[in-house]
Amino acid sequence: EIELKNREITDSINYAQRIQASLLPPVSKLKSAFTGAFVFYRPRDIVSGDFYWFEPVDEERYVIVCADSTGHGVPGAFMSMIGSALIQEIVTRKDITRPSEILTTLDRELSRTLNQGSGGDSSSDGMDMVVCEYNKKTRMLRFASAMRPVILVMDGESYYIRGNKNSVGGEKLRDKYFDDQEYFLKENDTVYMFSDGFPDQFGGEGGKKMKIARLKKLIEDINPLSMEEQNKRVSDFFDLWKGGLDQVDDVLLMAIRI
Repeated sequence: EIELKNREITDSINYAQRIQASLLPPVSKLKSAFTGAFVFYRPRDIVSGDFYWFEPVDEERYVIVCADSTGHGVPGAFMSMIGSALIQEIVTRKDITRPSEILTTLDRELSRTLNQGSGGDSSSDGMDMVVCEYNKKTRMLRFASAMRPVILVMDGESYYIRGNKNSVGGEKLRDKYFDDQEYFLKENDTVYMFSDGFPDQFGGEGGKKMKIARLKKLIEDINPLSMEEQNKRVSDFFDLWKGGLDQVDDVLLMAIRI
Protein backbone atom coordinates (compact mmCIF):
# COMPACT_ATOMS: atom_id res chain seq x y z
CA GLU A 1 0.00 0.00 0.00
CA ILE A 2 2.87 2.37 0.81
CA GLU A 3 4.52 1.58 -2.54
CA LEU A 4 1.25 2.28 -4.36
CA LYS A 5 0.76 5.61 -2.59
CA ASN A 6 4.36 6.58 -3.25
CA ARG A 7 4.00 5.76 -6.96
CA GLU A 8 0.76 7.76 -7.21
CA ILE A 9 2.34 10.79 -5.52
CA THR A 10 5.48 10.58 -7.68
CA ASP A 11 3.43 10.24 -10.87
CA SER A 12 1.42 13.30 -9.87
CA ILE A 13 4.54 15.36 -9.18
CA ASN A 14 6.11 14.24 -12.48
CA TYR A 15 3.01 15.45 -14.30
CA ALA A 16 3.21 18.74 -12.39
CA GLN A 17 6.84 19.02 -13.52
CA ARG A 18 5.76 18.88 -17.16
CA ILE A 19 3.31 21.71 -16.53
CA GLN A 20 5.97 23.77 -14.75
CA ALA A 21 8.51 23.14 -17.51
CA SER A 22 6.02 24.33 -20.15
CA LEU A 23 5.87 27.73 -18.40
CA LEU A 24 9.63 28.26 -18.57
CA PRO A 25 10.80 30.07 -21.72
CA PRO A 26 12.78 27.84 -24.10
CA VAL A 27 16.52 28.44 -23.85
CA SER A 28 16.58 28.75 -27.65
CA LYS A 29 14.62 31.98 -27.22
CA LEU A 30 17.41 33.38 -25.06
CA LYS A 31 20.10 32.17 -27.44
CA SER A 32 18.47 33.81 -30.44
CA ALA A 33 18.36 37.20 -28.67
CA PHE A 34 22.02 37.24 -27.61
CA THR A 35 25.40 36.09 -28.89
CA GLY A 36 24.97 33.10 -26.62
CA ALA A 37 23.23 31.91 -23.47
CA PHE A 38 22.88 28.89 -21.24
CA VAL A 39 20.66 27.81 -18.33
CA PHE A 40 21.77 25.21 -15.78
CA TYR A 41 18.54 24.20 -14.05
CA ARG A 42 18.47 21.37 -11.50
CA PRO A 43 15.38 21.01 -9.27
CA ARG A 44 15.97 19.19 -6.00
CA ASP A 45 12.62 17.38 -5.83
CA ILE A 46 11.35 17.05 -9.44
CA VAL A 47 9.53 20.42 -9.35
CA SER A 48 11.35 23.61 -8.41
CA GLY A 49 11.04 26.86 -6.49
CA ASP A 50 13.68 28.39 -8.78
CA PHE A 51 12.49 29.77 -12.10
CA TYR A 52 13.59 32.03 -14.93
CA TRP A 53 11.58 34.33 -17.18
CA PHE A 54 12.42 36.11 -20.41
CA GLU A 55 10.46 38.35 -22.76
CA PRO A 56 11.22 40.95 -25.44
CA VAL A 57 9.34 44.16 -24.61
CA ASP A 58 10.00 45.87 -27.95
CA GLU A 59 12.40 45.54 -30.88
CA GLU A 60 15.40 46.64 -28.79
CA ARG A 61 14.74 45.76 -25.14
CA TYR A 62 14.47 42.50 -23.20
CA VAL A 63 13.56 41.67 -19.62
CA ILE A 64 15.31 38.68 -18.01
CA VAL A 65 14.48 37.31 -14.55
CA CYS A 66 16.36 34.77 -12.41
CA ALA A 67 14.36 33.92 -9.29
CA ASP A 68 14.55 31.78 -6.16
CA SER A 69 11.27 31.22 -4.31
CA THR A 70 10.94 30.23 -0.68
CA GLY A 71 11.12 26.45 -0.32
CA HIS A 72 11.55 23.70 -2.88
CA GLY A 73 9.50 20.78 -4.12
CA VAL A 74 5.73 21.29 -4.37
CA PRO A 75 5.50 24.40 -2.11
CA GLY A 76 8.35 26.05 -4.03
CA ALA A 77 6.72 25.15 -7.35
CA PHE A 78 3.48 26.85 -6.28
CA MET A 79 5.46 29.99 -5.46
CA SER A 80 7.40 29.89 -8.73
CA MET A 81 4.22 29.62 -10.79
CA ILE A 82 2.61 32.49 -8.88
CA GLY A 83 5.76 34.58 -9.39
CA SER A 84 5.99 33.79 -13.10
CA ALA A 85 2.32 34.68 -13.66
CA LEU A 86 2.63 37.98 -11.74
CA ILE A 87 5.78 39.00 -13.65
CA GLN A 88 4.00 38.24 -16.93
CA GLU A 89 1.13 40.48 -15.83
CA ILE A 90 3.43 43.29 -14.67
CA VAL A 91 5.67 43.39 -17.75
CA THR A 92 3.38 42.52 -20.65
CA ARG A 93 0.04 43.92 -19.47
CA LYS A 94 0.98 46.76 -17.15
CA ASP A 95 3.94 47.66 -19.40
CA ILE A 96 6.34 48.09 -16.45
CA THR A 97 9.89 47.34 -17.64
CA ARG A 98 12.21 49.21 -15.26
CA PRO A 99 13.69 46.50 -12.99
CA SER A 100 13.28 48.40 -9.71
CA GLU A 101 9.64 49.11 -10.55
CA ILE A 102 9.05 45.47 -11.49
CA LEU A 103 10.39 44.35 -8.09
CA THR A 104 8.42 46.99 -6.19
CA THR A 105 5.20 46.11 -8.02
CA LEU A 106 5.83 42.37 -7.64
CA ASP A 107 6.44 42.82 -3.90
CA ARG A 108 3.08 44.56 -3.55
CA GLU A 109 1.19 42.13 -5.79
CA LEU A 110 2.70 39.02 -4.19
CA SER A 111 1.83 40.27 -0.69
CA ARG A 112 -1.70 40.97 -1.86
CA THR A 113 -2.07 37.59 -3.60
CA LEU A 114 -0.88 35.68 -0.52
CA ASN A 115 -2.78 37.95 1.93
CA GLN A 116 0.45 38.79 3.71
CA GLY A 117 0.20 41.15 6.64
CA SER A 118 -3.49 40.37 7.17
CA GLY A 119 -2.87 38.26 10.28
CA GLY A 120 -4.18 34.76 10.88
CA ASP A 121 -2.64 32.04 8.74
CA SER A 122 -1.32 34.34 6.01
CA SER A 123 1.83 33.22 4.19
CA SER A 124 5.24 34.73 4.94
CA ASP A 125 6.81 33.28 1.80
CA GLY A 126 8.74 35.39 -0.66
CA MET A 127 11.35 35.40 -3.42
CA ASP A 128 14.92 36.49 -4.03
CA MET A 129 15.60 37.49 -7.61
CA VAL A 130 17.49 39.48 -10.20
CA VAL A 131 15.56 41.43 -12.84
CA CYS A 132 17.50 42.72 -15.86
CA GLU A 133 16.45 45.06 -18.65
CA TYR A 134 18.84 44.96 -21.60
CA ASN A 135 18.80 47.40 -24.51
CA LYS A 136 20.32 45.73 -27.56
CA LYS A 137 20.86 49.01 -29.40
CA THR A 138 22.66 50.93 -26.63
CA ARG A 139 24.07 47.77 -24.95
CA MET A 140 22.96 49.13 -21.61
CA LEU A 141 22.19 46.60 -18.89
CA ARG A 142 19.94 47.91 -16.14
CA PHE A 143 19.21 45.59 -13.27
CA ALA A 144 17.69 45.53 -9.80
CA SER A 145 18.12 42.73 -7.32
CA ALA A 146 16.32 41.34 -4.29
CA MET A 147 19.04 39.63 -2.20
CA ARG A 148 20.81 38.00 -5.16
CA PRO A 149 24.17 39.14 -6.57
CA VAL A 150 25.13 39.41 -10.23
CA ILE A 151 28.52 38.53 -11.68
CA LEU A 152 29.51 40.60 -14.71
CA VAL A 153 32.54 39.68 -16.80
CA MET A 154 33.56 42.82 -18.69
CA ASP A 155 36.74 42.96 -20.81
CA GLY A 156 37.81 39.70 -19.20
CA GLU A 157 37.52 41.06 -15.64
CA SER A 158 34.84 39.69 -13.30
CA TYR A 159 32.81 41.95 -11.00
CA TYR A 160 30.68 40.68 -8.13
CA ILE A 161 27.78 43.09 -7.65
CA ARG A 162 25.49 42.83 -4.64
CA GLY A 163 21.77 43.52 -4.72
CA ASN A 164 19.40 45.19 -2.27
CA LYS A 165 18.99 43.42 1.08
CA ASN A 166 15.25 42.96 0.71
CA SER A 167 13.28 39.98 -0.55
CA VAL A 168 10.14 40.26 -2.65
CA GLY A 169 7.08 39.44 -0.54
CA GLY A 170 7.49 37.86 2.87
CA GLU A 171 8.04 40.17 5.80
CA LYS A 172 6.38 43.58 5.48
CA LEU A 173 8.97 46.31 5.92
CA ARG A 174 8.26 50.02 5.72
CA ASP A 175 11.71 50.91 4.40
CA LYS A 176 11.85 48.16 1.78
CA TYR A 177 13.20 49.50 -1.50
CA PHE A 178 14.86 48.38 -4.73
CA ASP A 179 17.18 50.49 -6.86
CA ASP A 180 18.60 50.14 -10.36
CA GLN A 181 22.21 49.70 -11.37
CA GLU A 182 23.34 50.44 -14.92
CA TYR A 183 26.30 49.17 -16.95
CA PHE A 184 27.23 49.69 -20.59
CA LEU A 185 28.49 46.40 -21.97
CA LYS A 186 30.71 45.49 -24.89
CA GLU A 187 30.64 42.59 -27.30
CA ASN A 188 31.45 39.28 -25.55
CA ASP A 189 30.80 40.66 -22.06
CA THR A 190 28.82 38.12 -20.04
CA VAL A 191 26.16 38.37 -17.32
CA TYR A 192 25.79 35.55 -14.77
CA MET A 193 22.73 35.19 -12.50
CA PHE A 194 22.08 32.39 -10.04
CA SER A 195 20.05 31.19 -7.07
CA ASP A 196 21.71 30.26 -3.78
CA GLY A 197 21.41 26.51 -4.48
CA PHE A 198 24.76 26.32 -6.29
CA PRO A 199 27.04 28.01 -3.70
CA ASP A 200 25.10 26.42 -0.80
CA GLN A 201 25.72 22.86 -2.00
CA PHE A 202 27.79 20.64 0.30
CA GLY A 203 30.50 18.43 -1.18
CA GLY A 204 34.17 18.24 -2.04
CA GLU A 205 36.69 16.99 0.46
CA GLY A 206 35.13 16.98 3.91
CA GLY A 207 31.60 17.69 2.67
CA LYS A 208 31.93 21.47 3.06
CA LYS A 209 29.68 24.15 1.61
CA MET A 210 30.86 25.34 -1.81
CA LYS A 211 30.44 29.07 -1.02
CA ILE A 212 30.47 31.98 -3.42
CA ALA A 213 34.27 32.19 -3.76
CA ARG A 214 34.43 28.81 -5.54
CA LEU A 215 31.57 29.78 -7.85
CA LYS A 216 33.33 33.05 -8.74
CA LYS A 217 36.53 31.13 -9.50
CA LEU A 218 34.59 28.65 -11.66
CA ILE A 219 33.00 31.48 -13.65
CA GLU A 220 36.37 33.17 -14.17
CA ASP A 221 37.85 29.89 -15.40
CA ILE A 222 35.07 29.01 -17.85
CA ASN A 223 34.25 32.49 -19.18
CA PRO A 224 36.56 32.30 -22.24
CA LEU A 225 34.78 29.12 -23.41
CA SER A 226 31.71 28.86 -25.64
CA MET A 227 28.37 28.99 -23.85
CA GLU A 228 27.67 25.32 -24.63
CA GLU A 229 31.01 24.31 -23.13
CA GLN A 230 30.42 26.56 -20.12
CA ASN A 231 27.10 24.83 -19.48
CA LYS A 232 28.80 21.43 -19.60
CA ARG A 233 31.60 22.57 -17.27
CA VAL A 234 29.10 23.98 -14.77
CA SER A 235 27.13 20.73 -14.78
CA ASP A 236 30.27 18.59 -14.43
CA PHE A 237 31.63 20.78 -11.63
CA PHE A 238 28.37 20.62 -9.67
CA ASP A 239 28.10 16.84 -9.99
CA LEU A 240 31.75 16.33 -9.04
CA TRP A 241 31.44 18.67 -6.05
CA LYS A 242 28.21 17.11 -4.79
CA GLY A 243 29.52 13.59 -5.20
CA GLY A 244 27.35 11.14 -3.25
CA LEU A 245 25.79 13.79 -1.01
CA ASP A 246 22.17 14.88 -1.32
CA GLN A 247 21.32 18.02 -3.24
CA VAL A 248 20.35 20.59 -0.61
CA ASP A 249 18.27 23.01 -2.70
CA ASP A 250 17.01 23.79 -6.18
CA VAL A 251 19.80 25.04 -8.44
CA LEU A 252 19.60 27.65 -11.18
CA LEU A 253 22.53 29.36 -12.90
CA MET A 254 22.03 31.25 -16.14
CA ALA A 255 24.25 33.38 -18.34
CA ILE A 256 23.88 35.64 -21.36
CA ARG A 257 26.68 36.80 -23.62
CA ILE A 258 26.43 40.15 -25.35
